[in-house]
Amino acid sequence: MKKLRLFTGYALLITAIFLAHTLFYFFAIGMDAVDDAYISFRYAQNAIRGYGLFFNPGERVEGFTNFLWTTLMIPLEGAHVDVGRASMVLGVLFGLATLWLVVRFAKIVDAPRGVGTLAVLLLAVDGSFALWAVAGLETAMFAFLVFAGAVLYVREQDGNPSSVLRPPSDFPYSGIFFALAAMTRPEGLMVFAITAAHQAAWRILAERRLFTRRDVERIVAFIALFVPYWLGRWWYYKSFFPNSFYDKVSTSGPAAQIERGWNHLNQFVDVHIGWIIALPPVGAVTSAAWRVTRKRTNPNTRHSSLITLFWTTYFAAIVAVYVAYIVYVGGDWSVGRFFVPLLAPFYLLFALGAVEIWRWLEERWLRGWGKRVRYAAIAVSVLFAALLFTFSSWNGEYGIYVRGFDAANATLARETMGRWLRAHVPPSTLIAVDAAGQVPYFSELPAIDMFGINDLHIARLNVPTLGQGTPGHEKFDLGYVIARDPKYVIIYGTLFDSVKEYERAPVQWTTNPVLEKFLTLYQRRSAP
Repeated sequence: MKKLRLFTGYALLITAIFLAHTLFYFFAIGMDAVDDAYISFRYAQNAIRGYGLFFNPGERVEGFTNFLWTTLMIPLEGAHVDVGRASMVLGVLFGLATLWLVVRFAKIVDAPRGVGTLAVLLLAVDGSFALWAVAGLETAMFAFLVFAGAVLYVREQDGNPSSVLRPPSDFPYSGIFFALAAMTRPEGLMVFAITAAHQAAWRILAERRLFTRRDVERIVAFIALFVPYWLGRWWYYKSFFPNSFYDKVSTSGPAAQIERGWNHLNQFVDVHIGWIIALPPVGAVTSAAWRVTRKRTNPNTRHSSLITLFWTTYFAAIVAVYVAYIVYVGGDWSVGRFFVPLLAPFYLLFALGAVEIWRWLEERWLRGWGKRVRYAAIAVSVLFAALLFTFSSWNGEYGIYVRGFDAANATLARETMGRWLRAHVPPSTLIAVDAAGQVPYFSELPAIDMFGINDLHIARLNVPTLGQGTPGHEKFDLGYVIARDPKYVIIYGTLFDSVKEYERAPVQWTTNPVLEKFLTLYQRRSAP
């Protein structure tokens, strides 16, 4: 009973830390979802009005990579709720579900005492995990689905004495969760491929067979959900990949794109205390492998070691391959959005390695400390969590993205502009925008996405310097935009000051000088 009360106390404290962390970012980013989230809301907005899942009615473009999240927004649009803030609440709920699942997983694999608590504490204070849970995007949902699939996969091992765990049921539900993840983001397909490869490797190396009936059923369950979805979106949009993929990534992998991806990885590592943070996870996998290869091991210890080796090698494979993918595609404009799905498995590996290191210190140097060893472990964990918060949140996501980009004023400016356009401009007026979320959504006007996420022509431009600029902001065709003759152009900065066809609109769309400096409204010059 005492242990239960202690665990409940830790759980409530860590939950409170996570909720306070997300609340901090809720206010820091302007109490609304980020601009990219409103691209999905725009598609849902048009879908609920009967235009189809389009950015602009009649334009068959798939400018999103989060199908399941976008479709989840459709009933919210239909219910006329504040979809921006509703999406933020959903993200926090998925974040809480991931925290719970981390603790649950530690119990499932019978991890050493303290592993689950430390892992979930680090996850709660991580700036990337907190920010992107409350940003209104699919990130937290995708992270949960990927981790849920991974947890179920680990539980689904059975078949002979060397199997690691007793499965909860005969049906491999992990295949369903991985399919849902792949329908949320394309990277879910990659994670499932890693899972299948890990399963095959384990069967061959540890069990001397290729697969079991459950392995086949897992693949069939995945295919039964994912393939109809993929064929449906291919038929609907007539495109192998989403339009945003063509806009951001070169499949040939130019050197500049990979270099930018490597720099993006280094930035993320730097705001997570540096490469030294990778040492405990490496130690966890190495220690598990060493224990399994020891000859003088009793059956119970060997079984426990097999469990640890199975999940540590699996999580390490997910982290390593996924990170390589992030580098290959050139990273992201954010600090850590792409890395969020890796944080739960990474911190479990980190916590296991940290606990192993602490046990080694306890056996060799801290034997005479008695109960003080436990208090020292708690103190070290809290200090490291505070350090991680300072690096990843205060100096990382908040310092680089929120404060550096002035995210709160960006949100307010775009929403204010969108609402002004809706109130003062005829409904059929064509506009052009650089940020294609909040202004098109709140204005409800047809819009040209000048950076191409939602434009077929711009997204497929051949840009030899791709990879040298900001992801998703490298393709631009001024002549094409002018030829389409938008009545208004709304951009950050003053680029159109030098475009003879346009002039600054002599209107007052806001009384806030800060917002007026953030966005510039141009209008088409009248014919002489």
